[in-house]
Amino acid sequence: MIPRSYSSTTKRRSANFTKIYRSCRAYVRQHEYRLRSCTALLPTSLQEVTTIAATEMPQRLVYLALHTDYSEDLPKGTDIDEAECGKIAVQRLLKANRGHYGPLEHPQLTIGLKTDHDTIMQLRTHRVGITFDVQSLRYTGNQFIKVADGDLRVDEVFWLRPTGMYYDRQGDKYDWTEEMRQEQIAQHLSACIDYKRWREMGVSEEHARQCIPHGHFQCAQISANLRTWLHLLDMRQKADAQFEVRQLMDGIELELQRWVPEIYDWYRNNRAKKAQLAP
Repeated sequence: MIPRSYSSTTKRRSANFTKIYRSCRAYVRQHEYRLRSCTALLPTSLQEVTTIAATEMPQRLVYLALHTDYSEDLPKGTDIDEAECGKIAVQRLLKANRGHYGPLEHPQLTIGLKTDHDTIMQLRTHRVGITFDVQSLRYTGNQFIKVADGDLRVDEVFWLRPTGMYYDRQGDKYDWTEEMRQEQIAQHLSACIDYKRWREMGVSEEHARQCIPHGHFQCAQISANLRTWLHLLDMRQKADAQFEVRQLMDGIELELQRWVPEIYDWYRNNRAKKAQLAP
């Protein structure tokens, strides 16, 4: 369901990796090769993706794991640099669809993200080898009161799709107009006013939030190994995945490219967006 206005942006995304990283506004305290890691601001909203923590020298760890599989002695380290380890891992584990994904389970990456609630719920269906901590609206409902009072705009608290042409699950087109978007904004504002009124009447947070639309922004911290992250891209970046989750996967893809560049390059050239699920 990508609107036409963003198709050219998607095609140019790979060429713009360096530009995106140079213009970003958040930095993470990590090993030297992670110092330029940053929040990946997605093109249409306040959605965010950023690395919180990551295994240092992840491709070297993958190399040591694969070397353990056939070494007579216990590998305790290597002098091979990170980039070369990544190339060896591709050659011995992944090239020609060898499918030896086990060693990719050792490096761990923790990502923080901000996206709409429905997309968070989609991601939480992936429960094997992945851990979530998700923002609770029971304790963070003041944002809705601020919208009701005019202290925050609706689009600062709720995800709103950009106007444009979309397709439904049956492949039929529909036009999401500015008039429809403004109607959605009015609905969200009305819901926030109701939330504030109910809270002032003594209604509990978990009860009052039932009037809030599903499109509110929500934060999450997600930890998984490299194999799981690639599997998630396989499932949620394909062409028929929902527009919002594909945007989010684009941000996660940027973080993986920065973290494991040689392995990621192989993935991008051989598996990305082809809906081939990692075993």
